[in-house]
Amino acid sequence: MPALLSVLGLGSPKNQSVHYLADTNPQNLDTLVEQVDIMANAKITKAQMVALTILDTHEQLKKLSNYRPGKEINRLLGNLVHTCVQIHPPSVIQQILNFPGLQQMLPSLRTICSEAECCLENHWAEHALSFANQGSDAVLKALQIDFPYFHNYVDLARLELSAIRAAMPTTELKKITFIGSGPLPLTSWCLLDEIRQTSDNTPTITNIDMSPSAIATSLHLNAVLGPWGEEMEFFCGEAGSSSISLADSDVVYVAALVGLSQEDKEEIFLNVVRTMRPGALLVIRSAWGLRTCLYPEVSVNTERLLEVLEPCAVVHPYTDVVNSVVVARVRE
Repeated sequence: MPALLSVLGLGSPKNQSVHYLADTNPQNLDTLVEQVDIMANAKITKAQMVALTILDTHEQLKKLSNYRPGKEINRLLGNLVHTCVQIHPPSVIQQILNFPGLQQMLPSLRTICSEAECCLENHWAEHALSFANQGSDAVLKALQIDFPYFHNYVDLARLELSAIRAAMPTTELKKITFIGSGPLPLTSWCLLDEIRQTSDNTPTITNIDMSPSAIATSLHLNAVLGPWGEEMEFFCGEAGSSSISLADSDVVYVAALVGLSQEDKEEIFLNVVRTMRPGALLVIRSAWGLRTCLYPEVSVNTERLLEVLEPCAVVHPYTDVVNSVVVARVRE
């Protein structure tokens, strides 16, 4: 407890450590705040406690030797995501995000989350492929039942498809391209599955990733998925490169892990849009509130992007889905 008081400027013991929240469950933050107030006679706000939890989790994550799925990283990231998807008043969110040291820490935390997500996708792609000799139904079950975040992908795909249809209500989708599809292209599969259930027309989805191993893994996995993997194509290439034409795509996705800052993403968007046809949609994944601790908030309302893109919709989930959806139309 003295360490907590020291960090908050409410005490001054020596040789403090900030790892007092190592085993804190974010669900018990309210109770913990009450306990701190009683035991230390200090006014610890919920915003301070949440901020300290995020900072402490980052310190613990930095100590791990790798970010492959395992008991410890699953616990840390699970608690972190749970903390960041909680809904708070805007004033509380600002207090958390403005807590001393938090903004400076965020680039490192987002990088760790990005690396961990890549490891997660590789792990579950390999897990699903281990059932390949049992047939396509077993492989699909390994994704839909075993993968703990499968329904998050389903919910996000539905959210994104609704935004796409709202921005392009009279257009029959023929081709969708997903840039940064990775080794486990669940968004593409879930999007196709949702379209099949709600439309008579099924578009082709082209998956692009700059990693040869990611493309090889996803191509292999798609091949053993049977009917669920139909209408999917795979190409290895870099976003916006001249070797990949997007002129025939009605919708182009840019994955959340493509670029880790607004500046990086803006350059990528400009390169991608140059190869798209006027009227096509660019779908971008962003974040809001505390979810910006996991992914950067992305804006298309910058001077350069507004010259080539017309913003259509921004959708913020209030559920366990982490990413927001930004849809913009390529200008004539």
